[in-house]
Amino acid sequence: MRKQTRNSRESKAWYNALSRYYDVLIDPFQGRLRRRGIGFLGVSADDHILDIGCGTGRGSTTLQNLVGPDGKVVGIDVAEQMCRLTRDRLEGDTPSAVVCGDALALPFDSDSFDAVLVSFTLELFEDELQMVVLEEIRRVLAPRGRICVIAPSTAASSLVSLFYERLNDVFPTLVDSRPLDGRGVLARADFEVVQTEIEWVLVVPVELVFARRGPSTGDRS
Repeated sequence: MRKQTRNSRESKAWYNALSRYYDVLIDPFQGRLRRRGIGFLGVSADDHILDIGCGTGRGSTTLQNLVGPDGKVVGIDVAEQMCRLTRDRLEGDTPSAVVCGDALALPFDSDSFDAVLVSFTLELFEDELQMVVLEEIRRVLAPRGRICVIAPSTAASSLVSLFYERLNDVFPTLVDSRPLDGRGVLARADFEVVQTEIEWVLVVPVELVFARRGPSTGDRS
């Protein structure tokens, strides 16, 4: 079991401080993969879409441009400054919204969304908490709803993954995540994996996993 490297208060403080530099320092490495992940979701004009860990709102804005007047995009982030930047990006005359909140307890009704984007966010949670987040996502997704998870991957290179984990041990604030087995994590959470793809960000393998909400274990005959 991984040790808890920072609590929610520290995480919020770090991302609030990082928010003004995020688009310059981080987005050049993540933006291309986020756009590809959005493509996997196959957005329709009337979709209601949740962007978990919306950051500065670039993904939410892309999604907003894909849905029509009957669709809606909701971004959620734990950091207030990230939420503020996302609100500034989204057009005021759309039904899209931004919520400051925690993915461990999503403040939405069950079956509320047709699709969920989780871009460079799930790996920020400890192992056991990743399953809690995915259970919450299952709850708010409509039956057969779609999900795309984008995260640093353990699948392509054990050496890179080990190096990444060591950096996390030494610099838990600067390197605040660890690679995960995205396909395996989604499968364990009873999602039906449809497609996976490995891309590279410099020397770090990143896994894009597209899946659908499957029936829960209790629903299976």
